Amino acid sequence: MSLVITFLTYIVFFIFHKHTIVEFERLIFAKELVDQASILYIPHAIRIIAYFLLGIISIIPIFLAQCFTYIFLNGSDVFHSISLSSISIISIVFGFYCFNSLRGKKFFQLKSSIDWKKIILIGFFVSLFNSTISSIYFSYLNNQNLDLILVSRFIIGDTVGIIVGMLIFIMILKVSKVWKNYEAFKNR
Repeated sequence: MSLVITFLTYIVFFIFHKHTIVEFERLIFAKELVDQASILYIPHAIRIIAYFLLGIISIIPIFLAQCFTYIFLNGSDVFHSISLSSISIISIVFGFYCFNSLRGKKFFQLKSSIDWKKIILIGFFVSLFNSTISSIYFSYLNNQNLDLILVSRFIIGDTVGIIVGMLIFIMILKVSKVWKNYEAFKNR
């Protein structure tokens, strides 16, 4: 069930991103920049939080959701969609692997409370890797040199996205806790 929720949540946030954030950014920035990289990409938070909570199994719904959104909602071709989704998945697995390896033990261990600072840190690290590889990929496709503005937009978008995504996630947890307490109080 959590894999289906991951798949659907990614799609919902992608649709929200495409129809609100991207449209707003197009009013401010050049269309070409916005079409390649947003400065607020909340779906990155879904990828990181899902991997944090579910582990390696989360790459299946994340990969499928990314391919789905790129093909059906962005109009990208299949090769381009699979390529970008693969870069993203490799970045996530690589990022979590690096942090776990550096610590000599699990960097992330589920406790009663979630350390949101660690999730944002890993989200930033994954973003660095993902941004660089994705920018190289776009540069190759467009026969251009590596564009540092594009790299920085990817990093900023993913990092701001993980911060906003974590705030949304924390608010959802708080509301659900209040609701549970309300239900328990009501049923006394």
